[in-house]
Amino acid sequence: MGFYDEMRGVADDLLSEFAQGTVTITKVTPGTPDPDQPWVPTTPTTETATLAATVRRVEQKYVDGTLIVGTEEQIMFAVPGFVPDMACELSVNGRVRVMKDLRPIPAAGTTVAYLAFVAA
Repeated sequence: MGFYDEMRGVADDLLSEFAQGTVTITKVTPGTPDPDQPWVPTTPTTETATLAATVRRVEQKYVDGTLIVGTEEQIMFAVPGFVPDMACELSVNGRVRVMKDLRPIPAAGTTVAYLAFVAA
């Protein structure tokens, strides 16, 4: 087991311990059309995960006044069973939040957690 795998386990444990409310993430992947029948609708794949996460007001150091403003929230969450992206839908206690930015932690290498900025 490598260093980042261990750090991922530590992050998962800490986020589980301090989890706040129910936070879920949903990713919808469009189906692949059949090249012989491209007019036939495809069925998208939907993946949903309940996250070990913390939710709080955005820290001042992230506020830039354009993309991220001081009235928003930041959600730090453990790595789900899929790679999240900006098209994913985050929900806090059943309320869908608009994701404005998503950052893997660390920025390069093996991801141990994610930090998402959402409109409150």
